[in-house]
Amino acid sequence: MRLSELIADLPSQVYKMKDIEIDSIDYDSRKVGPGSLYIAVKGALHDGHDFVSDVEKAGAVAVVTERRVDTDLPQIVLTNTREAAGKLALRFYGNFAEMAKVGVTGTNGKTTTTFLIHSILSQAGKNPGLIGTIYYLGISKSQAIRTTPEIIDILKLLKKFRDQGICSLVMEVSSHALKLGRVDGIDFDAAVFTNLSQDHLDFHLTMEDYLQSKLRIFSLLKPSGWAIYNNDEDIRDAVASMTLPWSLSFGQTEGSDIRGRLVEQSIDGLRIEISYGKRILEVKSPLIGRFNFHNILAAFAAGVALDVPVDRIAEGIEKLRFVPGRMERIADNVFVDYAHTPAAIESILRSAREYVRGRLIVIFGCGGDRDRDKRAKMGALATELSDLAVITTDNPRHEKPSDIIRDILQGVTGKNYKMIEDRAEAIEYAIKSKKDDDMVIVAGKGHEEYQVFDDKRIDFSDTEVIKKCFENIL
Repeated sequence: MRLSELIADLPSQVYKMKDIEIDSIDYDSRKVGPGSLYIAVKGALHDGHDFVSDVEKAGAVAVVTERRVDTDLPQIVLTNTREAAGKLALRFYGNFAEMAKVGVTGTNGKTTTTFLIHSILSQAGKNPGLIGTIYYLGISKSQAIRTTPEIIDILKLLKKFRDQGICSLVMEVSSHALKLGRVDGIDFDAAVFTNLSQDHLDFHLTMEDYLQSKLRIFSLLKPSGWAIYNNDEDIRDAVASMTLPWSLSFGQTEGSDIRGRLVEQSIDGLRIEISYGKRILEVKSPLIGRFNFHNILAAFAAGVALDVPVDRIAEGIEKLRFVPGRMERIADNVFVDYAHTPAAIESILRSAREYVRGRLIVIFGCGGDRDRDKRAKMGALATELSDLAVITTDNPRHEKPSDIIRDILQGVTGKNYKMIEDRAEAIEYAIKSKKDDDMVIVAGKGHEEYQVFDDKRIDFSDTEVIKKCFENIL
């Protein structure tokens, strides 16, 4: 696409204009190559304007900035480069309107719900792609950099997916992405809001801002798109106050459009009776935990919204054996889970209590540089709902692990806890303490294969540590 065509009608000041061909759009200076249009965006840690000379050397042919900088390249100066990035990317790559797209937001359950919807769409022959916390999945997998990428990266992924023959998409949509406009221009055919509980208050500051950011996903629906929400949660009142032409509620509450009843649960999975219209069908899922009841209903509703026959929806749910790092069984009665919020810790421990015959042991910590208010709450819940809580390090980032643990201890009641700062040692202690009927849950990191100390990532996997513990025991 020619530069003049790309920036047409864009309110801006243009310097050293040349009508050149643009081969790609990039905001990350490290990804710039010959033919790139570079968009300088201010981030939390770095300012893209500082790298203009670097991208010029790398082959960029033009730059978009918020202030005039010293460069020989054509330069488009405008007020907000982050906002412009989305508009330019959509103009360059298109909006992939032909691809059915489902967005899933909420504090907990996003990953599992997207995996369930992906399985449903696969069963329906809709050849889906997936963008989320664990990985980006097309014909092949690539490691996820963040839950919801920047809009330019999303559109590049969609182009790659389309070239691979993928015709539908399900993606996790974080509150950060919604508030910062990362998904503006993505027209969803269905948007799912799973639930809301405390998290990310370091970014949103208030629960009201967090809620409003999540609700923004419904403004990104196509005119014919479906808003899907949890009718058993308080969010239903906020959703009901919105003007939404097409909506589906799910839950066990009377009046839910997709109504479910948990018939049976065990360590081997769930059996759920689902009512929709005049249909009543029973769905079996290998997923473990009462909390997956709502994830399954949310996915069922998304399938209905996309006109998938209910029998195919049920088959898709039943075929999903597990989700990496989500109540994933690693050894006999030993699980890893991503639970890292008060609500998630409470939910997983209450569910596990229904299965365990002996003691319930949980290992957990809290992330650094994040919402400090939830630390004491997680300490209180973990010690109240488990028989032994081993408090350890998560991703301390720029904080001292000992300081984070001290914050957790502010909420602890009783003496059924042990502090072991080193996470591998904490896991080893719990595994060695485990008796045959005990259950161990290693919470907080789930699928992650690293820990973050200051600005460094070190290789670390809860799953691998658990496996090594059992090898040493045997």
